[in-house]
Amino acid sequence: MPSLYLKMEMQMGEIKFNYDLGLFGDTLNRVILREYPHRTKDFINSFLSNQINCKIWLIEELIKILERKQDHFTVKRVTVLGSWYGNIIVPLLIDNIPTLQEIDLIDMDEDALTISRKFLNHYNFKINYMHKDINFEEFENHYTNVVINTSCEHMVPMDSIIFKNDNDVIYALQSNNMYNIREHVNCVNSKEELTVQANINQIYHRGNKRLIGKKNKEYTRFMVIGKR
Repeated sequence: MPSLYLKMEMQMGEIKFNYDLGLFGDTLNRVILREYPHRTKDFINSFLSNQINCKIWLIEELIKILERKQDHFTVKRVTVLGSWYGNIIVPLLIDNIPTLQEIDLIDMDEDALTISRKFLNHYNFKINYMHKDINFEEFENHYTNVVINTSCEHMVPMDSIIFKNDNDVIYALQSNNMYNIREHVNCVNSKEELTVQANINQIYHRGNKRLIGKKNKEYTRFMVIGKR
């Protein structure tokens, strides 16, 4: 189903998403099945419609904000916390933010970062792969323009993570209310709760989406974009 979904999104013209689905098959065969067979299901799950839909939603809203701020705010560096494979968010960033020069992918899963490097190495773009546990990492010396975290439910509250130029960083954050997942240690019940938890004081966008998850259970994904 991913191929049909991506084709429809590109025809709608909302954002650019130039995705080579042949690369998915090549990576699955050449890398996952041969070197990381235990990651096959996880890698395929990263292409599920909810994963794609929510990242497209984030980039759509982020671009609207950046267009309004283009006279005084230029995005050269984006940091993605809990980047997983980076397979959806990286193409979206590269295709839709023309001023972007550098992307940081940060994750505690070293295998995911290794697979990500092999999956994304065809891009002629500066991508930094950083093996760090965000729950125990300090970012006071890390400079960036935008911080993206689409998996806040997996880690400490975002107000405990502070960057070098924190007052000038745009945060684009997503979480959910799927409390029944063991790895979800920090779910929220509303976009307002996510806003407070991340200490976002200048709100540029807030929203939520009702989605269908595993075993056809409904859940809500919340998003806030703004500054501290």
